[in-house]
Amino acid sequence: MKFLRTSLVFVLLLIVFAAGWLWFNRPSPVDLAKYAPADSLLYVELNNASDLVRAIQQTDVWKAAAPITHSNASSDNKLAMMAARAGIGPIDAVLFARAQFALVVVNLNASEQEDTLRVKPEFALIAETHTSAWRTKPAVMSAVKQLASFVYGASNCSERSGDAEYVECSVAGGERKIVGAVEGTLVVVGNTENAVRTCLEAKRGTRPNLLSDPEMVRVRASLVSNQTLGFGYVSAANSAKLFSWAAPLLMRVGPGNRQLEQLLAVSAGKILRGVAWTAVSTGGGIEDRYLFSLEPDIVSRLQPAFEMTQRDENFWKLVPQGFESLTIYRSKEPATAWRSLDSAVAFKLDALPAVLFGTLLKSSLTPYGISDPKEALTTLAPPLLTMRPSAAVEGSVLVARVTDEARLRRSLAQEVFRGDNGQIVQGLQAQLDPELEFSAVFTDGYVLLGRTENMEPCLAALRRSEALNDDKIKQASQESSAAIVTYANDELRLRDFISTLMMLQGRRLSTEETARLQNRLHDYSFASTETRLGSGGIERTTRSAFGQFSTFVSLLGAESSNVVGR
Repeated sequence: MKFLRTSLVFVLLLIVFAAGWLWFNRPSPVDLAKYAPADSLLYVELNNASDLVRAIQQTDVWKAAAPITHSNASSDNKLAMMAARAGIGPIDAVLFARAQFALVVVNLNASEQEDTLRVKPEFALIAETHTSAWRTKPAVMSAVKQLASFVYGASNCSERSGDAEYVECSVAGGERKIVGAVEGTLVVVGNTENAVRTCLEAKRGTRPNLLSDPEMVRVRASLVSNQTLGFGYVSAANSAKLFSWAAPLLMRVGPGNRQLEQLLAVSAGKILRGVAWTAVSTGGGIEDRYLFSLEPDIVSRLQPAFEMTQRDENFWKLVPQGFESLTIYRSKEPATAWRSLDSAVAFKLDALPAVLFGTLLKSSLTPYGISDPKEALTTLAPPLLTMRPSAAVEGSVLVARVTDEARLRRSLAQEVFRGDNGQIVQGLQAQLDPELEFSAVFTDGYVLLGRTENMEPCLAALRRSEALNDDKIKQASQESSAAIVTYANDELRLRDFISTLMMLQGRRLSTEETARLQNRLHDYSFASTETRLGSGGIERTTRSAFGQFSTFVSLLGAESSNVVGR
């Protein structure tokens, strides 16, 4: 009996010791912002990979695709997870359970080729493994080589030691590469040496890190909660810089005009205070929330653009069944909303920048044949719609209810539609002259405006009585209280996201499986975005299957450069 009591006490002490050891050996979270350069263009942190994976596996789309992908939900074995978080088990499981991740974009390299702007981001994945280098290094070296094989195919890999342990994989005769570095418990993997080096310098304290940005610290503290799956941030300076690169494209000005870019960046900096993003799991999908922080005076002047009026849902008869994207603007008075945008910009800027920003605003309506927004919008009533009629169409079409048709016709005829540049016709059955650049179609109290090449497929679908019959989208639109609502076909991104994850697991979907997957995704294909004006700026909420996480995975694509045509 004495031996039994002694054995029982020993077992209990062993259990208590093991439990205590597991508890005290759990990783203590670190602030990943201290590893990100202060001047990073984009910063995204994911502090709990297991929560993110669990959230994705619980989405309606992932469950619907499971019979095709044969991807079962990860095990909820709490004991195994506790052991992995304590550092016990296979190194892959340990790293997955203990690591914190962040993604940074440190630069955008732009080059012009004829009428195409090619943009290549320099980015790095940061992982605080909370695991010693001697265990981490072999796994990281192997993972980088496998990633290079997946992204580039045949590649040359080499390892070297220096201020950190490095592995570099590149394509023979090309500039594309993947560089990995292990320093203590930190792992950095990037697509350029510069991206990796800047993160290591931030960690070592030889370069300022993102914690030196008080606005980032403040915004993160106010937006992030225990339910947050991810957080992203673009500083005020970089928001303005990104705007200065993108704005010339809207103005149809070629890249490389440093004086124009600097003027736009300085001007945008007087309006923008940064951009923040968070993601949460909700309703069988992922909800992305964006905050575009603005100066308080700008917010107050934008109020008229977000004032709504009584609903008019008759416009659905002019929306084709196969539309690719659709944005509904429900501002009470379109002309007043436009003036509020113009006023908000002019209030903060000097004369020359205000003129430039005014040109940018006007250029947003130029593709629809409107050169004098103040005059044209006076003849229109809400809602206004901009839509891309189908995936085969590059541009979009504007649809609006008309309050003064005669005045609008005169306005169009005197400007862009003058001479042989455009055509103004009556009724959906009217035939358009493809040689004329712009078309305006008046029908049943509405007008459709746009380039003829975009209008023709839209009219063809409506003539076939293929107006939208998706009751879910219509009901969601009716229930939304937002002044601006957008619906976008997300089917291609969903398919690519799932296919890419399958390939990362070493399995490529067959042609038959891809077709079956596409059929399954049809019922979940649309993402919705609501845009509102809050006290701190413009707030956008997007509900989709996988949120921005599917966009991050696209960075693994074989082509790491995006092409923007002009």
